[in-house]
Amino acid sequence: MDNTNINDFYVKWQANLPQRIEGYIYDENKKILPTRFIFAKFKKIIEKFLNNELLETEKIILMPGIRGIGKSTLLSQIYAIEKFLKPKDKRILENIGKLDKRVFIDVSQLRFEKISLKDFFNFYEEVKGFHFENPQKKILILLDEVHFDEDWGLFLKTIFDRTKGHRDVLIIATGSSALQINMIPDLGRRTDIQEIYPMKFSEYLILKYDKFPISELSDYLQDALFNSYSATDVFKKLKIKSEEIQRFFVEAVPFQSEKDFFESGSFPSTMKIENKQKATEKIKTIVDGVIIKDVVTLQNFKTQTIAKISELLYLLAKSDVSSYDKLNKTLGIGRNETLESLIDVLVMSGIIVKIKAYGGAYRSTRKTPKFLFITPSLRGAILNNYYLSGIEGKKLEDYFALIYMEDLKDKFASDIYYDSAKGGADFVLTMNNRDKIVIEVGFNKEDIEQVINTQKKVKGKYSIIFGSEKLELINDSIVKVPLKYLLLI
Repeated sequence: MDNTNINDFYVKWQANLPQRIEGYIYDENKKILPTRFIFAKFKKIIEKFLNNELLETEKIILMPGIRGIGKSTLLSQIYAIEKFLKPKDKRILENIGKLDKRVFIDVSQLRFEKISLKDFFNFYEEVKGFHFENPQKKILILLDEVHFDEDWGLFLKTIFDRTKGHRDVLIIATGSSALQINMIPDLGRRTDIQEIYPMKFSEYLILKYDKFPISELSDYLQDALFNSYSATDVFKKLKIKSEEIQRFFVEAVPFQSEKDFFESGSFPSTMKIENKQKATEKIKTIVDGVIIKDVVTLQNFKTQTIAKISELLYLLAKSDVSSYDKLNKTLGIGRNETLESLIDVLVMSGIIVKIKAYGGAYRSTRKTPKFLFITPSLRGAILNNYYLSGIEGKKLEDYFALIYMEDLKDKFASDIYYDSAKGGADFVLTMNNRDKIVIEVGFNKEDIEQVINTQKKVKGKYSIIFGSEKLELINDSIVKVPLKYLLLI
């Protein structure tokens, strides 16, 4: 590669970078934008980096996530970290001077200029007069959309190997949700993965209304709901916080914010769009981007199959559970294997969450899985927020899928299922200690029959019904919980 071309790119990129960063970290009134919860994790990572406390596997951090959820904004906030530090961040402030170089590169721009990561950083080492083997000072490298380089995995592995023996280089790289699928075998054990998800309701309140949730309440609720000895234990713990939660919703939560959140509130990119239809259209462009840039590159489908993706998403959005045969009959794809492959790619791309049907003896049945969306805003956009009778409750199932993926998986639970039997519950959580917790969600949800049926089948430890009018303990085995609690997890 001719270094002249790389130099021309680098000069132009560096000249425009300050404006680009400002565009991500300030609003139109030059007010600093709030950060997402995950930013606190990266503050700790930067602190450890500056104090030589990073583990070998923390030197390269991959940050996969669906499009439109603020990965580029997060990288920009990390790049300009001083602007987000407070007096309590004393350990970072004292050591920030150790950070000698900061490199922020949009890898999609490199690809447009036909420059590889390898060639760019060979050039960068040369012009800056250092080597990765012994840089002597701290270097922070931020790579946005790293998957646009075909050899990104090999590049990162090479940097990891070249920086063995010191802790002076930290690389944070974003990419699509499918980033891990294309990872070369040796890279997995050399990296730390911090997946970023769509926003929860509590983050929405912060970014949209500057309303901050009750301190440490989310962790408390998670522990109370999913790490208690019994339903009675759950009830007692939730009761302690009931008045505080009620007061927070009365005093801090704007009218209709819950409805607006479910329609279009999961993506930071829709925060400033007041027109609801325009916000919905923005989310549709995110879906289109996933189809065009992620799905198509993950697997070679025929053109006529790719053309069916939007229709498939619509069918999944407007139904409860559909068999592969019924979906295939409607779509006319031809083979169930092709349909399954298509759905698997949608799962890899981060749009869909696949929930297996529960079967006895710790195995799932061969019934069709339940397909949920990683956020209710996606289902809402696909349906133009028009829900047929009996389907509107699916947005709460989507939201619980998000809670599971972001907060419960691995931390509390090892797997999630649904009860495919008629009259069965929405979810069965298999906890890390193999206990079962049965979950039902819905608007104005008072009926307990479904959780009773499933709890008997799975020998559940206790059951939780989200969506009741009031907090209530039933038969020492079921806790009915208002939606407010779920929204504040």
